[in-house]
Amino acid sequence: MAKRSMLPRLSRHWPLALVLLMLLLWSLAGRGLADALFLPVWVVATQLIVAGSLEAARLQRRAWLDQYLFDDSPWHRWLRGGLVMVLRHQLVGALLALVLLVKLRLLPLVAWPLLLAGAAGLVLARQWMRRRLARHVIGERLPAVTRRLLVPPVAGLLALVLVVAAFWLPQPWLVGLGWEEAIADHLPGDEGGSLLAFFERLAASAEVTQYWAMQNAMERLLLGPLMTLLGWLLLLLTQGVVAWAYVRLLVGVDALRRERPAVTRRHREESP
Repeated sequence: MAKRSMLPRLSRHWPLALVLLMLLLWSLAGRGLADALFLPVWVVATQLIVAGSLEAARLQRRAWLDQYLFDDSPWHRWLRGGLVMVLRHQLVGALLALVLLVKLRLLPLVAWPLLLAGAAGLVLARQWMRRRLARHVIGERLPAVTRRLLVPPVAGLLALVLVVAAFWLPQPWLVGLGWEEAIADHLPGDEGGSLLAFFERLAASAEVTQYWAMQNAMERLLLGPLMTLLGWLLLLLTQGVVAWAYVRLLVGVDALRRERPAVTRRHREESP
């Protein structure tokens, strides 16, 4: 019976597993295949991120409108979020998806257990939070509210884990090198003139520059401690953007999945 009860729960998460497999294969794909799939994968990742962020924005907008407008006011239709909101979220989603896809190509394979653990933690945290919120939130709003509340803590925790992993993973030794020399020695060679190759070289240049500034700050600059602090803040910001985009994408997968209505306190009170 236990195995049978676990199968439906696992089957509900097959879209999430499919997206994780897509991201893993993307990070491992060769240059030619990655160049060919870049635009389609970018579009898919963007729409998944937008699905979650647009749901959260509309939830917040609806709560504001319900608080200040009468139920029969036509302003609900005018202010609920139209083309401008969609275009704004599409632009932000495209930028987040680009950062995520390029960073996944540069991350070492040993970082993937952390990303997979983050996805599993997101699923477990969602189930736990949904049970706690079911006593307080209207049934039709429960999934969206749960997803909105999950993103900041899960993304923040994942960002801290990625920063700690950056300490643990080997880094290029750049002390004593000039910036141009560090870029020339540690930047990947010319891998073609594709759009993806350009973004990868840009991201790799930023990463080498970041490590170069942190490692040489104490040795060569009078404002060494400040430069070191700024370097690690930049690292935290970079990993934070990656974690935010990754969690947003996973939340978007969940937002697109149809769910059965939740059994909330109101439903239990109305049932005979």
